[in-house]
Amino acid sequence: MPIKALHNEAELLNRIAQGDAASFEQLFDAYWDGIYQVAFTLTKSRELARDMVQEIFLKIWLQRQSLPEKDNFTSFLFIVARNHIFDELRKQLREQPFVEHLTAWFAESPFQADQRLLYQESQTLLQKSLDQLSDQQRQVYLLTRESGWTQDEIAQHLGVSKNTVKTHMSRALAAIREYLTGHATGLLLIVALLEWGA
Repeated sequence: MPIKALHNEAELLNRIAQGDAASFEQLFDAYWDGIYQVAFTLTKSRELARDMVQEIFLKIWLQRQSLPEKDNFTSFLFIVARNHIFDELRKQLREQPFVEHLTAWFAESPFQADQRLLYQESQTLLQKSLDQLSDQQRQVYLLTRESGWTQDEIAQHLGVSKNTVKTHMSRALAAIREYLTGHATGLLLIVALLEWGA
C-alpha cells in the first residue's frame, strides 16, 4: 500500500479525535488513493473498491477518539484496510456474479508488467513459505488447497485422525502467515494472503 505518513499527522489525529471533520477530510484525501488502488487491484470493480474505501474510513472515524494513541497510524490504517478487504472479498467470493466478473476481467485484461511481477513474487513467496513447513503440514496444506481434499479424505490417506489434520492445517496457516508478514508488505502481502487463504 503506497502510503506515507503526513508531516502534520499527529496534529490532524488530535483534531480528528475531537470531532474535526475538516481534518478527517484531509486524512481521507491523503490516504484514500492508496487503499483504493489495493481494493481495485483485488476486486477489479471500481464501485466495489470505492465502497470498501468509504467503509474503511467510516471505521476509522468511528474509532477517532483512540487515534492519537496509535504509535503508527499508517500501520493501523493498513491493518484496518487489510482486514476489511479480506472480509469483503471472502463474502464476495461466495457470490457467483462476482466470481464471474473476476473471471471475465482476467480473461479480457492481459497482465500488465507490474501485475505479472506481483504474481511471480507471490508464487515465489508461497514456495518459500511452504519450504518452512514440516512434511505433514505441507502435505495437508497442499492436499487441502491444491487438490481440494476434505479433512476426512486427508485423514484416511495419511492414516491419522481428523483432529490431527485440523492441527496440521492450523499450524501450517499460522506458519505461512508468519512467514509472509515477515517477508512481504503492502499490496504483495495482501495478494499473497488472499491467494493462499492464510
